[in-house]
Amino acid sequence: MTYSKDNPFTAPLKFRRRLNGQASDKNVQHLVFDVSNSGISYKCGDSIAVFPKNNENETAEILRLLKISPETQVNLPFLDEKISIFAALREYLCITNLPDQFWKWLGEIETNFDMGSFINNKILSSDPECQVLAKSYSLLEILKKIDGHCKVEPSELVSKLRRLMPRLYSIASSPLANRNEIHIVVGVVSHINAIGNKRNGIASNYLAHGANIGEGIRVFVVKSMFALPTNAESNIIMVGPGTGIAPFRGFLQERQCMVDKGDKIGKSWLFFGDRNRATDFLFEEELQAFKGSGILTNLDLAFSRDQENKIYVQDRIWEHRKELWLWISKGAYIYICGNASKMAVDVENTLKKIAMELSNFTEDEANGFLKSLKDNRRYQKDVY
Repeated sequence: MTYSKDNPFTAPLKFRRRLNGQASDKNVQHLVFDVSNSGISYKCGDSIAVFPKNNENETAEILRLLKISPETQVNLPFLDEKISIFAALREYLCITNLPDQFWKWLGEIETNFDMGSFINNKILSSDPECQVLAKSYSLLEILKKIDGHCKVEPSELVSKLRRLMPRLYSIASSPLANRNEIHIVVGVVSHINAIGNKRNGIASNYLAHGANIGEGIRVFVVKSMFALPTNAESNIIMVGPGTGIAPFRGFLQERQCMVDKGDKIGKSWLFFGDRNRATDFLFEEELQAFKGSGILTNLDLAFSRDQENKIYVQDRIWEHRKELWLWISKGAYIYICGNASKMAVDVENTLKKIAMELSNFTEDEANGFLKSLKDNRRYQKDVY
C-alpha cells in the first residue's frame, strides 16, 4: 500500500512524553506512532508527514458564532464523501491563515460592521504591512470582531478556506529497532502575531496537548536523500542541536542493531546542544548508553546558557577542528539537522574556516571542497 497526502494511513498515537525537565522554558515532546499492519516502510533519515487537527474548542466556537449546526454536511473537493462541517473545519481546513479569496468574499457579503472599512480599504490594499495584518487574523478572531452578525452558507464558507496541510517531522527511530513504530521529536511552539495575539503552532500543540493516546492520526512517510552511508564502516559526524537530534537517534539505533547482528560499523561523532544541560539534554540516558557501548565514539555537548559566554555546537566543532578535519580527510560523512537560517549556516561557515586554516585553502577552494562533499553525498543537511 502506498500512502500519500490524498491517501494517508491513520496511525494510533502510542506513546508521548516530555523530554525537557519541568524547569525548562522549552517543551519538546517525544511521540510514537503505531504503524502495525500498515505496510509502511521507512529508512533512517526519512520524514513523516503528519496531518494536525485544529483546536476543538475554537472550531466549536466558530460554528456557534455562525449559528451553524456542527452536524451540517458539506463537500470538500479532495474527499469522496460528505462530512460534517465540524470535521471539515477541525481536520481538513486551515482556520488561521486565511487566503485572499476569503477576505474578498467577506468584504462582499458583510459591509455593515465595524471592521468593514478596515478590511475593504486596508487589508485588501497592496500595502505589504496591511497584507501582514490580514494574514494575522484567524477565522475566530474575525467572527468575534463581527460580533456574530455574519450569515454564510456552510458550503460557501468551506470553499473559501485553504486545505490544512501536513507537517513534516524527521523520523527519530530506526526500523531495525522499532519495526512497527515511527518516533518523532516535536518542539511545541507559540508566538505573538502582528496584531498582538498569542498564536499556538497548530501541529505542535495538537500533538503535545490535543491528541489522546490511542487516537488515530493521519500520516504518511516522505522518502529522503538524507541517509546513512551505504558502507556501514564509514565514519559519520552528526551535528544536531535541539530537535535536530531526531534523525541521529535513528542513526545510532540502526548502528546498534547492526553491531548486535555482528556487522562492523564505522565511528560516530555527535555534536549536540541546547540551552541548559540540567533540563534540555534530550535523550540523555540513551546518548550516554550509546557512548558507553562504543556505538557513539565521540559525544560533544554545547549548552549555551550554562555559562556566562554562550557556547554553541559550532564552537565545539572549532575546538575539535584538528581531529574533525582528520576524520573528514579520511572519508567521514557530515550530517547537519536543525535550524536552517542560523545554526546550519554557522556550522558550514565553521567547516569552511577549518578547511582554510588546516589545508591552507582559499575561500573559493574551501567552498569548492564543501561542494564536492555535497555532490558525493558526504555532506548532507536536513534543515528547517
